[in-house]
Amino acid sequence: MTKAEENVHVYDANLDGGSALQDFFEGDSLTVATRFFRNKVFFQQLEEVVIPQLLQGGLAHRKVVHIWSAGCSDGRETYSLAVAVRRILDQLGHKRIQLQLRGSDLSRPQLDRARKGVYRVGPSDNGVFRPYSDFFTQLSPALWEVKDSIRRLVEFVDEDIAKVVPDEPYDLLVCSLVLLYYEPNYQKEILLHLLTTLRVDGFFYVAPVSSRWMRTQGFKPVVNGMNLYHRDQAISSAE
Repeated sequence: MTKAEENVHVYDANLDGGSALQDFFEGDSLTVATRFFRNKVFFQQLEEVVIPQLLQGGLAHRKVVHIWSAGCSDGRETYSLAVAVRRILDQLGHKRIQLQLRGSDLSRPQLDRARKGVYRVGPSDNGVFRPYSDFFTQLSPALWEVKDSIRRLVEFVDEDIAKVVPDEPYDLLVCSLVLLYYEPNYQKEILLHLLTTLRVDGFFYVAPVSSRWMRTQGFKPVVNGMNLYHRDQAISSAE
């Protein structure tokens, strides 16, 4: 067993299963940053760089995009990825390419919310949410439900991201803020494991806490100053 397996989240070792404090951490404290389409620049890069390069690299022949949202919280990030990538592929004329998304988290309450796919969208979210609203059903002025056509693309799983071994490598891996909840000594170990799940020509979006390690692993940012990475072909060719 690795150190990362023994030390999952910082708070886990001191909480009894089913305790009120554990429910607080799992149900509330780990989700304060999640929103639909949270990073505008990231979604622009999906359209301008990630999907076009994946298509050039063989995706058009494989016909399936494999995406992992590692630490998916209540599912808004995962559904955002599903909606954005589906729309990009359709607009590029690749409607037959399928999507398979995995959302992983340790919080059962949040995963339950994700599987239901019903969310409140406040005024501050409307600007980024409205362009994708045709993938949702409006239940009330502020309540929206993810359509079945999108929900069927996503599997939400209760699991530790440090242990996941995928059946197929991922084309896109998103790990936004999760590593912040691990002890610093194990962040790199978990990061190295995540990189083993990525396709050679895949893309990795990761929180800034990991940026200092990415270059040492042969990755470079797609755009300088951004946290979206792919393998540095100059380094790969030299090896």
